[in-house]
Amino acid sequence: MEYLMKSARSGKNSSRYERGERQPGCTCCCHIAAAVTVMPRSATFTPQGGLSTHTLMNTSETRIAVKITCSDNTLYRVTPVYATVEPGQSLPLHIARVKNDLCKKDRLCVNMVEAEGSKEAREAFKVNFFYLRKQLVYIFLEMHNPTCHHKSVSRM
Repeated sequence: MEYLMKSARSGKNSSRYERGERQPGCTCCCHIAAAVTVMPRSATFTPQGGLSTHTLMNTSETRIAVKITCSDNTLYRVTPVYATVEPGQSLPLHIARVKNDLCKKDRLCVNMVEAEGSKEAREAFKVNFFYLRKQLVYIFLEMHNPTCHHKSVSRM
């Protein structure tokens, strides 16, 4: 079978790409990021710490395995770290920040790959994590403290 996939920038198929639909013969995972939404995309905490709840929704027609990574694991705890989201389902994502006066901006990364068959999320990511064809969604984390002045960090 010939592998054909038009660029996401082409006007003809850009709307299909944005909806997360595959082109005929597509075997890549470039459509995953468009098919998964995270709401809200940022969280603000106080020096006393706190909890923020987010929703990760799979709007695609395939199972998606997610792995959550963070830029500072000493300040944040995330539940769940690994999860599988069924098509059309949503998953609550809990982010807790421990009490700390350190004032800085961090980010949480939602790594996504297709979960084939009945494979658990952890198993889906065991295949050489750095060479997986994965998609990323960032959640930006920052602490709100009026006495703290930090440099602005650009959001990628």
